[in-house]
Amino acid sequence: MITSILVTGEGSSDMGGSNNGHSISSGASYNLGPMALLAVRLLRNILPTWNEDYLDFRSPTDWITCISGNELARQAKNVRKHRPSKKLKKGFVEHANRATTMAGYAKDNGHQLAFYFHDTDKCDFDDLHQSIMLGFNGAEGVHGIPMIPKPTSEAWLICGQKQDPYAHCTALETELSGNDAASDENAPKKVLARLLGQEATTEQQYEMVTGIDITRIDMPSYNQFKTDLTTAIEGVCGHGTARTL
Repeated sequence: MITSILVTGEGSSDMGGSNNGHSISSGASYNLGPMALLAVRLLRNILPTWNEDYLDFRSPTDWITCISGNELARQAKNVRKHRPSKKLKKGFVEHANRATTMAGYAKDNGHQLAFYFHDTDKCDFDDLHQSIMLGFNGAEGVHGIPMIPKPTSEAWLICGQKQDPYAHCTALETELSGNDAASDENAPKKVLARLLGQEATTEQQYEMVTGIDITRIDMPSYNQFKTDLTTAIEGVCGHGTARTL
């Protein structure tokens, strides 16, 4: 049964964060971010119907705890469990250690699921995904879910906002740049701003996620997230219990 989840991200514009300066927040002290809302919406659609009674989706901050990326990095300094290997490239060890740290915190505090958000940016998606999964592996009772938009979370939003919504969105993963300083045609933030007529605030991104059709986004990075979430849900609730979108 899923009754509590843990999330982490890069800042308030993705998974959200504390509204009182604390590094770990939940309930009234936690501002749910746009990508955390997307995770909640997908969770509700994939979760077995019998488990819905144990989660109040009208107030998700009651059962979600957010640990800031900085706090996770601080705690991870004491882990140092992973070393570069064939499965873990040198530049990604930090993510593996953070995922291991996150899994440990989740286990100690009764969270069944742990969402690790990080934009692909200019990294290799497969290397980043593998490093996070490697970090989560071995944490008994905790199921980790990498949430890795490619190249950034704006790409997922652009899919539903562009002139032909939800069509040919796979191309966005290669056409858009992971560099915010890229041209107006390639930088995700600039492309999204052009579609809206202004730079998208966190609040506007939240509203976009509220109205987006989560069943129609078809992008490799998004589909991987759905697959990982489904696997995690069934790891807790039982094989074959997850619903399909």
